[in-house]
Amino acid sequence: MSFIDNRPVLIVDDDDDLREALRDTLVDEGYGAAEARDGATTLEYLQAHPLTPLVLLDWNMTPMNGRQIMDELLRRPDLAHIPVVVLTADARVEKQATGQGFIGCLKKPVALDALFDVVERYGEAARATTDAR
Repeated sequence: MSFIDNRPVLIVDDDDDLREALRDTLVDEGYGAAEARDGATTLEYLQAHPLTPLVLLDWNMTPMNGRQIMDELLRRPDLAHIPVVVLTADARVEKQATGQGFIGCLKKPVALDALFDVVERYGEAARATTDAR
């Protein structure tokens, strides 16, 4: 297997049902998935797991939104390299996120082919691992 260290994708969303559905979908496809429901938990997780291969990050959360979380990651040299894809239902967000450190945008509801494409491209290290919180 060519996957490096079997590190999980981090799914960040304050919607428990969506976060769990994405986790279950990735796990069913043989990927590892970890979860965070807010900015503080996300930063704590990534500080402890700086080799996370991919973050799927909800744009609209409180008290920290996706933009604020990304700004914090970019300020930290040990975390700035982590690929981050925005999850959003807001069509305007893709333009706002372009060139701001995000590698892509997935629209909600998330199309499974688009999800798997992103994970295959950026999260190959997540194959066959689970680290759900």
